[in-house]
Amino acid sequence: MNIESFTYYDATLTYYDATLAWHYPRRTVRSIAPMPSQPPSKPNFGRLEKIDVSQYWQSTADFAPWLVLDENIQLLGEAIDIPLVVVPDTEQRTDSPTTLLCRDTATQGWVLIDSQLSPTHEQHLSQLLSQGADIQASAIVWIASEFSPGHLAILNWLNQHTQKTLRFFGVEIQLWQIGQAAMAAQFNLVTPSEPATVLIETPPEPLDQQPLDPLHQELPEPELEPLTPEQEQNLAFWTQLCDQLEQRGSVVKAVTPPVTDQIDFAIGRAGFLLSAHLHRARLFLSIELQLLDEDAQAHYGLLLEQQGWLESQLGFALNWENPSAQSRCTIYCTKPDVNLDCAEQWPEYIDWLWGGLECFHLTFADLIQSLNADDYHAVHKNNPGMLNVLSLPS
Repeated sequence: MNIESFTYYDATLTYYDATLAWHYPRRTVRSIAPMPSQPPSKPNFGRLEKIDVSQYWQSTADFAPWLVLDENIQLLGEAIDIPLVVVPDTEQRTDSPTTLLCRDTATQGWVLIDSQLSPTHEQHLSQLLSQGADIQASAIVWIASEFSPGHLAILNWLNQHTQKTLRFFGVEIQLWQIGQAAMAAQFNLVTPSEPATVLIETPPEPLDQQPLDPLHQELPEPELEPLTPEQEQNLAFWTQLCDQLEQRGSVVKAVTPPVTDQIDFAIGRAGFLLSAHLHRARLFLSIELQLLDEDAQAHYGLLLEQQGWLESQLGFALNWENPSAQSRCTIYCTKPDVNLDCAEQWPEYIDWLWGGLECFHLTFADLIQSLNADDYHAVHKNNPGMLNVLSLPS
């Protein structure tokens, strides 16, 4: 068998904006000369076995660090059909080690998650309801190894009798294995994906038994406010972008298009977001890497130290924004002279966003995985103002 090495470029985007062009990292692959055609051998079947979750996670304390990983929270989001992102530790508004606070990136609503590696019991349900009320959650997710019929009935009843803006999800965590192969985790939604509408026919009460107090009369369910023209435009624009990401098989995974002027994508690590932003008033688009948690300043400093290498990989200069004493830093690039009211220009804008998001993901995704805030603090602990001095103007 002859093996040879050759070099190729993943893709080259043919759109140029002034001096800005998207460049893709060069990679080397190995090609294998074709083998003589032989009938393909069929793999042997193995036995799919469900195993106890306690064989992998000894307690919820073991499960929680696994759940917050982006690929796992994305798996949960797919099970309940809500795009999820874990909020930074500084925004976690619960002290319980079994609960986790996330954002629905489509609506920006709070999603409260409670986990238990055991059959369901009332303590977790009452805790979820109490904390969900405190934060005004738009969705409550109860993860357990097994749900009792009574608790499923409660969740279904809540979905049938609460407003449509609040949903309750029951999700079973399962582990599977084929023979001695690696285990696979699965989130199994055990509550209906859409709440059933229950109609109960009852005879009318006599007039002398009907309550006269208006406080006892059932109020009509409030109607959802219609979208504003700006929100409708946002939704249409982000829908086109997500369609392009899916059609082109982008490394940036499409999400549910929001109605806001910003769309967020996972980039492989909690506390980091890859975003695209519409700036109507100032007539430009931006692609941003957002650093959001309590280590944002340190991570920003570590990335700033590699500014030259990063910009050489991307092929253009970046804007570095570091508001003093805030746990939010941004690294971004912009496209000027953008008018969303000119719909015939949308394909050009979508191409620019697609290419830029790809470049940001390919350049930053692996790098941010290796960042350690302690490395920055060890070097700069004697000069706390150094980071602000190094910041570049936008």
